[in-house]
Amino acid sequence: MWRRKLGVGGITIEILSECRECSRDIQSITALYPDSAEESDLLFSIKQNKNISLKVDDEQLWKGTDSGEITAAFEVHFYTRIVQKLTPELSSIHSACVGVHGNAWMFAGVSDAGKSSICTKALLEGCSYLSDEFSLLNEAGEIEPFPRPLQWGKEEHPAFPHAMMKDANIKKTSFQFPDAEGKTVTALLWLPEKIQRKPLPLHRLIFPRFDASFEIPELQSIRRGEALMELPQHLHYQQRADIMLKTLNHRIPKDVEFYRLYFADIHEAWTLLKRLSVS
Repeated sequence: MWRRKLGVGGITIEILSECRECSRDIQSITALYPDSAEESDLLFSIKQNKNISLKVDDEQLWKGTDSGEITAAFEVHFYTRIVQKLTPELSSIHSACVGVHGNAWMFAGVSDAGKSSICTKALLEGCSYLSDEFSLLNEAGEIEPFPRPLQWGKEEHPAFPHAMMKDANIKKTSFQFPDAEGKTVTALLWLPEKIQRKPLPLHRLIFPRFDASFEIPELQSIRRGEALMELPQHLHYQQRADIMLKTLNHRIPKDVEFYRLYFADIHEAWTLLKRLSVS
């Protein structure tokens, strides 16, 4: 029986697994999270007999014969159940966050906007890693670490060759699972070395948008009200619009700066963003 207890956002998640293959892959998925000795708030258990079954507490989540299928189900439920457990104490925003000179920079947007790419470039430039996909905003206006492994969904990122990642001590691991058609899919996981372990105050919130028509990246300052009207669509836990706006307005510090970033080249985009770090 493999066992691990880890912490995210002030809660403790315990994982028990009788499946050797699942245990190996889950170790990769959870490699960036710190260990915890506290009492468990969520318990994931994987039991193996004729089938492999996945439960959270006493709720059956998945059952099958393929360990990769169980691991993929675990990954999805691991993130969603943590977000559910932390709401409403923490607001989970679909965004990536890095630490820059003791402050958190958030990159929020829809899928394929370039959030993970900007986050990766920032890490290659020496920034610390807070989160990707799930950014946890607390009542003090800070981002709590939720270091999900980086995932691009592709074998090779056009801007970041594997050698570049290796040189920056960003390790590669993976696990395999069957898709809806039964074909084997390989999920690549990238594990940054420089993890931010303590909350950082949110200082800049940037809405990136990859657009091949922009030969030169463009950074536009926007008003707080405009950003607050857009941000609720990126919350993982949806409520009434007025409640979401009130919560975000309360939690996001008054001195936070808001921008839109249009870019075609991620390296040039980061060069433009670096000018903010000295302002």
